[in-house]
Amino acid sequence: MKKFKKFLKWLIILIVAIVVISVVGFKIYTGSYYRADIGIIDNIEKLLSGEVMSFSDKNCTVFIPAKQERKAVIVFYPGGKVEYTSYNGLMYELAARGYVCLLTRMPENLAVLNINAVDKLTSKYPEFTKEAEHLDWYLAGHSLGGVAASVHLEKTLSSAKSGENSTIPSEYKGIILCASYPSVDFSDADIRLLSIYGSNDGVLDMKQYEACKKLWPENSEEYVIQGGIHSFFGSYGIQDKDGKPQITNFEQITQTADIIANWVSH
Repeated sequence: MKKFKKFLKWLIILIVAIVVISVVGFKIYTGSYYRADIGIIDNIEKLLSGEVMSFSDKNCTVFIPAKQERKAVIVFYPGGKVEYTSYNGLMYELAARGYVCLLTRMPENLAVLNINAVDKLTSKYPEFTKEAEHLDWYLAGHSLGGVAASVHLEKTLSSAKSGENSTIPSEYKGIILCASYPSVDFSDADIRLLSIYGSNDGVLDMKQYEACKKLWPENSEEYVIQGGIHSFFGSYGIQDKDGKPQITNFEQITQTADIIANWVSH
């Protein structure tokens, strides 16, 4: 009996130690992330001053066209270990083209920790959701954020098929992937898919990217931004192992916004 109690005591100590080490290790891992380049983002904001309204809370930042008719809603999931405000520049550009953008803030800067983030937003702001119900809704994401967005989209499509109660975003028209790929099968889904990546991307696993094309729906389009890189869909410097850009961060952001706007409108 004494031996068993001693064994149990040391087992508990070991389990607690493993948990503590895991938590500390996770915090160290997530504590190192890419921070927003405020200079580039501020320049875009000043350039579009008066054309876009924005407001933030602890869950997201919303960007609303101030002068254009609202054409659609785009919910954007940020890339892994990237400060979500790094994508403000792209959101400003899209909003200036007539798109309401919801930029989600993820726990520990990891979208995979809050795959259903958009559901929390729509349930928290029912008035906004009701006001935008006549618009087409699209999910979007960069890198790991795109993977997380694809998982959420598959879940909402499955809920709609089964007849479960669903919110407006369960009727998404499609998904926009920036340097990303889906992790679920959309090959038989009645949705649209837009894939964009830079020709000089050094981070995107192109072998996996090509393999995942079999998961794309029939209505899919692909665009390659010549001279673009993985990091320039946001504004947070250049990610480790990324390629060398042949265009500026601003040029890639504006090209991306043009591609998305043209694709959504057709």
